[in-house]
Amino acid sequence: MKSISYLIAGIYLHTAFATQALAQGSGGNPAAGAGGNPSFSKTTELKNPLDKSISSIPAFFQAVIDILLVFAIPFVVFFIIWAGFLYVTARGNPDKIKQAHNALLYALIGGLLILGANVLLDIITNTVAEVTN
Repeated sequence: MKSISYLIAGIYLHTAFATQALAQGSGGNPAAGAGGNPSFSKTTELKNPLDKSISSIPAFFQAVIDILLVFAIPFVVFFIIWAGFLYVTARGNPDKIKQAHNALLYALIGGLLILGANVLLDIITNTVAEVTN
């Protein structure tokens, strides 16, 4: 019974919104009437909502990487400090030393990836540019 009522409500909402969308007529041109052709005389321009210096996709990714570096570097430093804390609190326990070693290793790998993101972006950008030419 519930599924039938959901089906009826869905059909009602679909037809209500579809009727409103179809009743708008001809693209905002009241002179064309209900069955007239839409007016294509007006042109629209897409404006870049981002900074004026971001004019391409690689420039956008460079800006994203620059922002991420500001937030990611403190995380890397925190995890290196955390790994040091794990080393100190291990007290010779081989399992905890291994856990601290892995934490330091992963923090360093993450830091290298974050710091090497600009290099990766340059490699990908140059590869795409060579493929398209």
